[in-house]
Amino acid sequence: MKWIRQWLKKFNAQAPAPARPPHAQAAKPEPVQAPRGEDSPEVWRAAICQARDKTLALSWLAGVQDDAGLGEVATRAHIAEVRFAAVQRIATDALLEQVAQASRDKDKRVYRHCADLLRQRRQAETNRRRAQEIADQLHALLATAPLPLARLRELKDEMSALGDAGEPGLACTALLQQAQARLQQEAETQRDVQAQQRAAMALVAESADAAWPSSEQREDWRARCTTLRQAQVALPDWLAGASARLSEVLGEIEARLAALAADAARIEACEQFLAAQENVEVATEEEVTDVVATEVVTTDVAADWQALSKPDHAAARAALETRWQALKVSTLPEPAPELPATELPATEAEEAEPAAPARPARTRPPLDRDAVRVLLDTLEQAIEQGHLVDADAAAKRIKTVLTGHNLQGPLESRSQQLQAQLETLRGWARWGTEQARDKLIAAAEELLKFDGDVAALALAIPKLREEWKRLNAHGAAAKAQWENFDALLEKAYQPVAAQRAEAAARQAEIRAAKEALCAEWEVEVAGIAWEQADYKQIEARRAAMQKQWREAPQTSFRDERPLRKRFDTLIGNLDKHLEAARATERERREQLIAAAEALAAQPELGRAMTEAKALQERWNQPAIPVRLKRQDEEQLWQRFRAACNGIFERRDAARAEQSAQRQAVAQSRQNLLTDFAAVVATPLTSDADADAIRQALARFRSDWDAGKTAGRDSADKLESQARDLQQQAQQKLDELRNEKYRARFDLMAQKAALAERVEAAALDSAPLEETLAAAKAAWDALPPLAAKSEHPLAKRFAAASQATQAELAAGHAARADLLLDLEIDLGLPSPASCTEIRRARQLARLQNRFGSTSPQSAETELLLARWYAMAALPDATFEPRVAAVVRQCLAQPAAREG
Repeated sequence: MKWIRQWLKKFNAQAPAPARPPHAQAAKPEPVQAPRGEDSPEVWRAAICQARDKTLALSWLAGVQDDAGLGEVATRAHIAEVRFAAVQRIATDALLEQVAQASRDKDKRVYRHCADLLRQRRQAETNRRRAQEIADQLHALLATAPLPLARLRELKDEMSALGDAGEPGLACTALLQQAQARLQQEAETQRDVQAQQRAAMALVAESADAAWPSSEQREDWRARCTTLRQAQVALPDWLAGASARLSEVLGEIEARLAALAADAARIEACEQFLAAQENVEVATEEEVTDVVATEVVTTDVAADWQALSKPDHAAARAALETRWQALKVSTLPEPAPELPATELPATEAEEAEPAAPARPARTRPPLDRDAVRVLLDTLEQAIEQGHLVDADAAAKRIKTVLTGHNLQGPLESRSQQLQAQLETLRGWARWGTEQARDKLIAAAEELLKFDGDVAALALAIPKLREEWKRLNAHGAAAKAQWENFDALLEKAYQPVAAQRAEAAARQAEIRAAKEALCAEWEVEVAGIAWEQADYKQIEARRAAMQKQWREAPQTSFRDERPLRKRFDTLIGNLDKHLEAARATERERREQLIAAAEALAAQPELGRAMTEAKALQERWNQPAIPVRLKRQDEEQLWQRFRAACNGIFERRDAARAEQSAQRQAVAQSRQNLLTDFAAVVATPLTSDADADAIRQALARFRSDWDAGKTAGRDSADKLESQARDLQQQAQQKLDELRNEKYRARFDLMAQKAALAERVEAAALDSAPLEETLAAAKAAWDALPPLAAKSEHPLAKRFAAASQATQAELAAGHAARADLLLDLEIDLGLPSPASCTEIRRARQLARLQNRFGSTSPQSAETELLLARWYAMAALPDATFEPRVAAVVRQCLAQPAAREG
């Protein structure tokens, strides 16, 4: 495209200006034509890039469809809106990247659009890729049971932070909903397990408290146990621990039911045996002809009764024994009375019974009277003190010592007297015991009205029972009396039993809740992927577990101890992994400290500081996010900071030295500023003064650039003063050049005005000698212009006296066209009446491959001199337009020399 523009420029410069007829000003403009349809896409893109009309360029841009063409227009088009419209249609990331690089410092809007769009696409791609990874992880988690709640929460939070992730994001949302449903289902399952455990514990307590349940109650228990067993078998595998504990409880219930069934079977067998014996008719005394046979039969029945298994239940076993004893008394014959011994003759006795062999007589030990006296003293002392138990013990020992002996004399009388006193003491003891038992029964009756603390009631009832047992040492109570006392205490104990049952149920509920917590936490800990774990979150979760455990109510000591061991094992597992992660982090920080300490020997301070900053960033970006203990953290940080501070202290020392050097340089630069300011303050009165300022400016720039320090900011105060002084010097030079430049344009206008005055006199057909002489004198008085500008004006002045109306009219039209070209080249607005003509000329230029590059100031000056050199009719509308062209030329500093 560059060689096409150069060729067109050369061709247009060599081609003569087309002759325009006199009536050209009134002629209609040629129709607007776009690049031809057979033109190549390169020509169309060049036309769009060179176009100055936004509407036309946008209409042509609609026909560009390929991304490469759009990229060229986005980087080379003159109009910003056209560039932006082109870049908005680019879809290729690589081309957007190229356009962004080309527009970085040229078109901020296009660059920002490309950068934002590329960033959005990269972010969207990253989001889709991460969403796919999260979807894969969710698939893996959904294949496990139970679901790890903490990991699912992390993935859900990360998915929420991603935003729009396309199809993978929708898939992740569906998987998260599925996981949420699974979590609810697992929570329901855990609650069901807890309810089953509570039901099992309640059934255990109910079956243990019942002394002898009925068959209907046993059947109800068995049905409930069967239901719980079926539910336990149906539990999923991930609840194996809870299932095992529930199975143990159900095993206890089943064992209890089996024991009750076996006891019921033994009771039924005993009752059938007793019923069979009770139905047998008892033989009368006249029917018993053989006593020996009857005794044999009775002995067989007793043996069968003894062979029967008796129930374990005490009350049932006592009732059966009572029935057996009653049956035994009513059916067994009385033992035969012992016949009195009659004296038989010796011969008969010898015949009746053979003589037994003679047995040797046994000798008895003599009576220890001293021991008897000691025991009598002990008995007397116990009676005097009223210690019935000690007195009875002493009496029993005396009886043992007197076995086979009789006391005589004073010992016998003393013994009898003490025995009488002992019997009296026993009577009083029995009377006192009865009174005490009556009081105990009255106290038991008072307990029925007790409405105070149940704990005090629970302590009072055992004390009454202990007191009753102590009274039994003085003699057994009557059965009816004991049964009355026992019934009163059993009735009084009912609030205690109810409270203890409630407490047991509450403790069972607390135990089940804590077991459920342990089970949930064990599943959660088992589901942690330690290779990718967030240890800070795990530490927070550990603290939350401990807080929740401490705030949970305590169960009984027997239940709390294994639960505490289970919880400690769980926390210990977390601590083991956390401590391993802390050890890894401590080792990493020790390596960073060693690297920071090694930088003290680094000779290059800049490199040492860069590496120290990199180490600081690595210090705050651990590979494993785990918190160290506060003491370890502080010690390691102090060592690391001390090593880094040594490097930065070296930097501070170097900066202090550099600051001193900069101050010296600043002083010398201040001297340069002072000297140069004095030169700039000199007024410009001649070209010599301008040359002096120009030379001083060149020297100042050279000396100033030589005194710059490396890395110094240009926004420094001295730099600002230097720029201001240079701008002042340059402004003085520019003002001088502008005055000279403006003088040339004024001179052109003056000479053109002299020629125009002669031309006006020629049209009036009046004598020209006087006017021509005056104009000639004025022309000669004016200084000459440059040859390129002077010759056309001189030619016009020379031909002014022969000017005709037709020539001046044609010149007027040519002037209008040239002025319009100048306005187009300089980008100046034209009058509204020239809008269509201007558009036609622009299209014509484009159609003729006319280059649209901005003209140089020297070329514009020649065109303006050519405009002044045209003989034309005067037109007042041209003056403000020409003045605008002159101002635009003065505003272009590129070619003001000369």
